[in-house]
Amino acid sequence: MEAIANHGLQMVDANTNGHAPIHFNVCLDESFVQLEPSSEVGLRPEHPLVISHLNQHYWDEFWNDDGEIIVLAGGIHPDDVPAAREFLLKLGAPVVAEATSNLTAEESLLHLLVLGGERALAASTAKRVLRLGAVPSWRWWRDLEKREEVHVLSISRAPFRGLARSRDVSVVPWEMLSPRSQVQGPKSENSPVPAVGELLDSYPNSEAAWMRHLSRIIPSDASVFLGNSLPIREWNLAADKPKSGTVFFANRGANGIDGLVSTWLGVGEEASSSWLIVGDLSTLYDLSAPWILPQLKKAKRRLVIINNGGGKIFSRVGWLRDLDDKARAMIENRHALSFEHWARMWRMDYRLITDWRELCDDDAETAVWEIRPDEMETEAFWLSWK
Repeated sequence: MEAIANHGLQMVDANTNGHAPIHFNVCLDESFVQLEPSSEVGLRPEHPLVISHLNQHYWDEFWNDDGEIIVLAGGIHPDDVPAAREFLLKLGAPVVAEATSNLTAEESLLHLLVLGGERALAASTAKRVLRLGAVPSWRWWRDLEKREEVHVLSISRAPFRGLARSRDVSVVPWEMLSPRSQVQGPKSENSPVPAVGELLDSYPNSEAAWMRHLSRIIPSDASVFLGNSLPIREWNLAADKPKSGTVFFANRGANGIDGLVSTWLGVGEEASSSWLIVGDLSTLYDLSAPWILPQLKKAKRRLVIINNGGGKIFSRVGWLRDLDDKARAMIENRHALSFEHWARMWRMDYRLITDWRELCDDDAETAVWEIRPDEMETEAFWLSWK
């Protein structure tokens, strides 16, 4: 503390007697911090784990176990897709892949990909679950906390278990991927769940249907960033197969809502076409993000806000349905805000879209598309999808 104080520490303490927050303003000069950009900085941090005898034990234990295997593929960096693809082809087990796995457009894997999301997982009889990449968003994954009979192994560049510590989950580094004897999983059905397509046709202005509409308009070779909550789940359920060269990113975790707009601007900075599909609350958390737009190179950027008037994902949580409307309104953070003046403030083009037939791209450089799904259609869709 003394060393920091000698280099510009300012402490504000208005006689709080330890009962209120204290603000520390730490000022560092260039001798403390390397301010020059480094070419070694990338989007993908090195795995903090190293291959060890313990990792090898977890690995061998999983493969020596009995029972059917299912793979849950979460966030995988595009650079890691070739290794994941080759491994999965050798494994031959069914794969439930999220958009952020960047595997759903791989032609060689189509015979392994199981469509239908949660419904497909609910029907699974697998006794071994292999998680590949980041922590999945599927509810079925979280329910594994209560299913001790299912053997779980995670292969990831991040050390996060993704399940409660009371649950036996082994995490091994990404570098453990290697050619192995083929393990034959149950035959997977390579066809969409008919009910999904039929429901999307029946409720074309529901939130889920908007994901299918957007997936059809996003061009090839685009960079797509999906919001942390409902957008990523609804995209995984309803979007069409991505076009060639499309890459996906997302923030996951408890703080994933923070800084989503800023993260999108950084991740897609080199892309000629960059798309963000995000919820209204996530946007409200990062209203200052567009300040940096004048410093970025010119490109087509589409900030698509799914404005459903609050955190509607909470309306689908079982125990919240029994609360009175006032309590639910508070938890959902309901609002009636528009993002038009915010977009104008940052000199971004703005469009309000309330009907899927109005959805079309134009020549604007950076634009905010505020999509307002039909609340009744959305409710009907989810009631029918149960």
